[in-house]
Amino acid sequence: MHLQGVLVKKFRLVALGLIFVVAVLLHIGFANGVLKEERTLDSGVKVPVSAHDVWQAYAAGVDDVALGAPFRQYGMRTNVGGKEFRSTLVEFPFGSSVAVDSAAVDSAGNGSVGSDSAATDVEEGAGAKSAQVAAGAKPARGIILYVHGYNDYYFQKEMAQKADSAGYAFFAIDLHYCGRSFAPGDRRSDLRNMREFFPELDFAVELARVITKERTGRAYSLPLVLIGHSQGGLLVSFYAESRPAEKFAALVLNSPFFDFNFNWLVRNVAIPVVSELAMYLPDFSIGSSGNPNYAYAINRERYGEWQYNTEWKSEERPEQFLGWIRGVHRAQLELHKGFHINSPVLVLHGDCSENDDEWSDDQMHCDGVLDVEHIEMWAPKVGTKVTTETVAGGLHDLYLSRKDVRDEAYAKTFRFIDESLRGLERAAD
Repeated sequence: MHLQGVLVKKFRLVALGLIFVVAVLLHIGFANGVLKEERTLDSGVKVPVSAHDVWQAYAAGVDDVALGAPFRQYGMRTNVGGKEFRSTLVEFPFGSSVAVDSAAVDSAGNGSVGSDSAATDVEEGAGAKSAQVAAGAKPARGIILYVHGYNDYYFQKEMAQKADSAGYAFFAIDLHYCGRSFAPGDRRSDLRNMREFFPELDFAVELARVITKERTGRAYSLPLVLIGHSQGGLLVSFYAESRPAEKFAALVLNSPFFDFNFNWLVRNVAIPVVSELAMYLPDFSIGSSGNPNYAYAINRERYGEWQYNTEWKSEERPEQFLGWIRGVHRAQLELHKGFHINSPVLVLHGDCSENDDEWSDDQMHCDGVLDVEHIEMWAPKVGTKVTTETVAGGLHDLYLSRKDVRDEAYAKTFRFIDESLRGLERAAD
């Protein structure tokens, strides 16, 4: 009986060992399959945007329903790994704005604008007629493309008017699953890999250049500036790192999402574990995290100044999935290792953070989403020419802060862009 018991125990140990080995092999096989798919997307190989698709999108442009004339919107379709995504480029036709100060813009961001640029019948090819620049407008100095953050979309008219008044053709993109690009059945603001946005950013860059050339008659190679907010700031950095040939004139990162706003243990232990688990369960829902206090601070129906579509930018964050955590975490890890962006980069953030679940007046002058110390810590990793500036009293989106604060944020932004363009001009001489 004793010998039989020993044999049973040995059999159990061998069986457990075999089960463990099989489990490890299955994990390795599955993980390698996931990683192979991710590496394919992470290769950074740019697929050229079809000129036909760009001209077709331009020809199909319509007045933007959300903001009204003179804003225009253009639908874009891209394919990533066999999956089709819809995104939307929003244009403020160059020369449409008079030189307005934010004091002339009402609390919903609805400032006065000039008459719409002349309508253009666009046909593919060299025979396309250019739209006329609004009377009194100076030649465009460059192009600005704005990229929104998580649970967000483009709605800030004031930003477009200020860019236009400063001499820049302004565009913004609503990324797939967001804002104008959102459709019933989509998982709003979801992602699986930050690089899945690259093709639509490539499309937006090409389309913005074509539109600006048609509108202004200026050279196709006007300097292009990227502005990104929060998750859009992380995305813009990642995109510029992967597109060095574009030689962007400047990057402006408004409270970029460089790290999760948790303590050291969660950021460095729990998040990496969840990120690995997400390989198996990318569609596992973790519900909606965070509190609505930041939304209270900006929504004019609460304590803020701004009116926007709360179906596209909700008080409660959208349903989140483990795959979203993995996608963001992997992009952050790449940043933490260090990017090599040679373009001038401006990182802007507030001077305090407030993430208490209970509402307090501190929510009206602090970042209620991210930790500003994390932004400060990781900013030098973005590139070789990084300038970091603090905007006292700034909310998470500095451009949605109270008037004196956002005026300072805009002043820092356009001063930096102007200086960056002058640097390009000097280098060209």
